[in-house]
Amino acid sequence: MRLLLDSHAVYWWLAGSPRFSDRARGLILDRVNAVLVSAVSIYELEYKARRGRLDLPSQELRAALRRNAVEDLPVTHDHADYAVQLDWEHRDPWDRLLAAQARLENCALVSLDAVFDAIGVNRQW
Repeated sequence: MRLLLDSHAVYWWLAGSPRFSDRARGLILDRVNAVLVSAVSIYELEYKARRGRLDLPSQELRAALRRNAVEDLPVTHDHADYAVQLDWEHRDPWDRLLAAQARLENCALVSLDAVFDAIGVNRQW
């Protein structure tokens, strides 16, 4: 399975947070699964860190992702077009892009946020 990590999932997983579910951790640790992190999540985490809302230096984030063989998922024009066209009341642009990426890239979205269930994204937690 291909797993796309939501921003909070990336942070909680790398920080070893007890808020990160055992099931999600097991999915990530299962080497059969490919783990991806979107440019959207990197942007969100770095933005929050620069605003003092997270204690996660950019260099540490990137090093941890490399150590764990996490794949980068860039945002493409197709992702953006799909995100705009989603029939979904949720207006958070980052969540819309993650939903589009999960669908177009055939990924399960690792996220605590049940808002994705409304549009049938394969959410794992």
